Amino acid sequence: MSDNTIIQQGAFTSDGTDKIIPLRSSADWVKVYNLTNISGTTQYAGLTWWWQKEMTSDDSVTEYHAAASQAVSMSTSTIGYNGATYRGISLIDTSNLTLGGEVAVTAGTNVTQPVYSTADTGTMINGSIVRIQNTNHNNLNGLDFSVDTVTADTSFRLANTIATAPGRIAGANGTYRLVAQNATIYETFKPRSRVIANITQANPGVVTTLVDHTYQTGERIRLKVPAGSGMTELNDVLVTVTRVNASTFSIGVDTSGYTAFAFPIYSAVPYTPAQSIPVGETASSTYVNLLDDATLNSAFIGIVLGTSATAGVALGSPGGTSGDAIKWVAGKSFATDIA
Repeated sequence: MSDNTIIQQGAFTSDGTDKIIPLRSSADWVKVYNLTNISGTTQYAGLTWWWQKEMTSDDSVTEYHAAASQAVSMSTSTIGYNGATYRGISLIDTSNLTLGGEVAVTAGTNVTQPVYSTADTGTMINGSIVRIQNTNHNNLNGLDFSVDTVTADTSFRLANTIATAPGRIAGANGTYRLVAQNATIYETFKPRSRVIANITQANPGVVTTLVDHTYQTGERIRLKVPAGSGMTELNDVLVTVTRVNASTFSIGVDTSGYTAFAFPIYSAVPYTPAQSIPVGETASSTYVNLLDDATLNSAFIGIVLGTSATAGVALGSPGGTSGDAIKWVAGKSFATDIA
């Protein structure tokens, strides 16, 4: 193998979220080009990012427009410029993911989309999955949630609306742990069952999950709805998914006359949560690929190009802002250690 051999390269248009790119092998170095910013003259817009394996995760050496011109300067993502630090480049191996460390939360609101206050949101972004622990919202402790409305080092909100507020106003003095940056990574090491946040009384009923479900139209799901969750008419019922959006799916069953679904409040602890469990796919009401979700190894090695919901941070991050044309190259190289 020659020095700096390219193992893979590609291009994409940014959608304003972290870009996760599976690779055929691990990489020693990664370079990213934002073609939109390179051809422009926006001050502080990131142009190129370079990462190699000796660097820390979510860092990079970056070039950016130093002025509203083609003038170029350099920094690193973690040192930053223009008074901000930026997202960088990370390697990822989803077969070997570990939970993030415990981070303190100091308050939690008693609403159906609780907001948690914290002085450290770390690399959390909209769509990340977190685990709530040791708060006074003991009915939510130990469960995983997709989050949104992340305000850096201030607060985050549970993204998917639960049927019932936790029941306690003071959700303080607990912790959260970052589980995964998004549902795509989450499902590579966590079975695709999901805890149910709500089921509507409607024709057809619509299910909301605590973590974005990643199900697609046509999948077959078994619902488990214990007595403490209300709508027991759906317990152990097989349904066919019609995807509505990232957090909800229709089940093709008229639930308008069923018992109202209720997410257990703090006084119901301990309880068994309602769940949706994939069992296979369907075609003309005949099962195919039964249990493939339980047996398929979907882990991968790859890279994550970070970005942010904060426009100024996204401007200087390799994941880019929505609509940016981005090119990336990943490679291997021989390393020579010099004493």
